[in-house]
Amino acid sequence: MSTRKRTLTEILRQAAEADERSIFALARDANVPYPVLYRFLKGDATGRKQSLHLTTADKLAAALGLELRPKRRR
Repeated sequence: MSTRKRTLTEILRQAAEADERSIFALARDANVPYPVLYRFLKGDATGRKQSLHLTTADKLAAALGLELRPKRRR
């Protein structure tokens, strides 16, 4: 049985959606333009969700208290 790993995009979206702050407040706290974060989480006028530049993902992860670290080797 193969378990699919979550992508960085999925982790960021899930963490942002679970966060109690509004998109506006999260964008402000992450120093990310509100429209960029809104399109990442909710999509554009057609519903298509946008990706983030890596520097923007860094800021969002920091605002959400997330960190990227190596997986432990067995």
